[in-house]
Amino acid sequence: MSDINIEELNKELIKFEDRSEIIGSAIVNRNGLLITSKLPIEIDEREFGALTATIFGAIETAGMSLESKNVNNITIEFNNYQLIALHANDYIFVSLLDLNVNLGLILVEIEESIKIIKKILIGENSF
Repeated sequence: MSDINIEELNKELIKFEDRSEIIGSAIVNRNGLLITSKLPIEIDEREFGALTATIFGAIETAGMSLESKNVNNITIEFNNYQLIALHANDYIFVSLLDLNVNLGLILVEIEESIKIIKKILIGENSF
């Protein structure tokens, strides 16, 4: 993990959040360890990362009963916001979104950001 360019990842998260109605974003590894985030201060980043990985793992396990372990994304709607998490090999890109955001547009923007993040992490054997 020491080879990861955190500064470049943070720049991409900031760019992503500037383009959309994003409350916050994070990159988490499959074990729930936070790589980096731009989350509101009131959110415990470590707990957020661990819960995101746990949710993804649970959905993948449920998918096995449907003979499909590959989860592309998960969207959860809460009272005040939405959470969207996208699987990308060893990492999970997760964002908190405003409830009224255009989810289709956000997915396109997330996919663009993931392409850049992949380039940043290329030396880390990722995505």
